[in-house]
Amino acid sequence: MAGDNAAMAELWNGRSGENWIRFDEHHNRGLRPWGEAVLAAAAPGAGERVLDVGCGTGWMTRTAARATGDGHALGLDISEMLVARARESATAEGVGNVSFTVGDAQDHPFEPASVDVAISRFGVMFFADAEAAFANVGRALAPGGRLAFACWQDLPHNHWILVPLGAMTAVVGMPEPPPPDAPGPWSLSDPDRVRSVLGAAGFSDVALESVEAPMWLGDTVEEAYDFVRGSSNVRLLLEGKDAETVARALDALRTTLDGVEVGDAGLALPGAAWLVTATRA
Repeated sequence: MAGDNAAMAELWNGRSGENWIRFDEHHNRGLRPWGEAVLAAAAPGAGERVLDVGCGTGWMTRTAARATGDGHALGLDISEMLVARARESATAEGVGNVSFTVGDAQDHPFEPASVDVAISRFGVMFFADAEAAFANVGRALAPGGRLAFACWQDLPHNHWILVPLGAMTAVVGMPEPPPPDAPGPWSLSDPDRVRSVLGAAGFSDVALESVEAPMWLGDTVEEAYDFVRGSSNVRLLLEGKDAETVARALDALRTTLDGVEVGDAGLALPGAAWLVTATRA
């Protein structure tokens, strides 16, 4: 595995993977509006074969598998620990028509035309070479196969991360922004780039729909603070800072979350993603 994908493999087989597992059910609840939108758009049906790219702990994969009846769903992820948790969850839930494998969608040796629909819930923004990755996923799809995924819109539309990070960067300063096409949460936030990448990868009928929903961060301020503080975004922001600066930044985070109204549905802040659909040409 070369280049930035090796770095991503190290990240998701390390502290980011550990953190995701710690907050597994938390993530599934917070991200549910966008996962459900992907599944509705993909509409896996009876007997179909589904590929879940960047499946994480496999909530989407298992849900898609149930929808296929006697079909099958395959979850692929770069993280061994997330795949292990996905397998455990499938066994615990009695979902038998699902399998999981460790691999990088950019170069995984998929059997050509082996799936009918490919899906992803925020698992496609981390490729070192997005065009190569989507082309490889396209080869796995049968002719006319469907692609549906969610990717974050740009940061100003996602207050669930903008507000907490804004509080902390007031203390620690703004980090150097990565190149717009660098692997990361916002790499597919530009609709023109999405259309360009998918077109070059051999997809047609590319469409983007905005899906806006509250991102649930916790039932209480304390729960939201624990969740945000443990995230990869916060960890990377505070990495290398001295203890006093870290403490002041976390105090600013807590103060900001204290100022967010906690409603009947808990503490939530606006989020926005693109629901992207396309067809294998």
